[in-house]
Amino acid sequence: MKLEKFTPPEIKYKSILLFGMPGSGKGTQGMVLGQLPGMVHVSCGEIFRKLPRGGELGKEVMGYTSVGKLVPDDLTVRIWGRHLKILELQEFFLPEKNVLVLDGLPRNLDQAKQLADTLDVLQIFHLDISDADKAKERLKSRALKENRLDDTKDDVIAQRLKLYYDETYETLSFYPKDIVTNVDAAQTPLQVLKDIVNRLTEILPKDVKL
Repeated sequence: MKLEKFTPPEIKYKSILLFGMPGSGKGTQGMVLGQLPGMVHVSCGEIFRKLPRGGELGKEVMGYTSVGKLVPDDLTVRIWGRHLKILELQEFFLPEKNVLVLDGLPRNLDQAKQLADTLDVLQIFHLDISDADKAKERLKSRALKENRLDDTKDDVIAQRLKLYYDETYETLSFYPKDIVTNVDAAQTPLQVLKDIVNRLTEILPKDVKL
């Protein structure tokens, strides 16, 4: 299935971005924020997981993920863009009124550049785990949950952490520093949510009519 090239919308999507390594709680926080009036949570990982495995797109994505590879940036953005158009047609997402809460996208600098004309980024939350041992435990737990036993090895985890931090800080540098907030993801989910909500109460009334 050949997807048409993604074209930026007429109205930029007001967005809140969630960054964090696997297991940092992006999905949990995104789902909770998505329940707030006027907010729509979209997880790139969920979009991929819900693709029919027997379909052409599902097979193409599985061809990468099943061997531990990342889905190419251009294909990722096209699949994500198609999903947003479907949400618009179904009126689950209204660009004039709603704020997107995105996790898993943009994943790297190239995706951030591709989406520069699409996203009006209001705030970025980086769910960070500064304790290296805790970060490794989170990655190991995530690998066991997804039955990727090779990813539980210490050398593999160390490489994944290095790749994650390299990509994340490079991507964050693309955005203005004043919209990036680091949140200690080693806290309980409720404490993390509190930090996020406290920041949102400072900025959303000024920028968004919820």
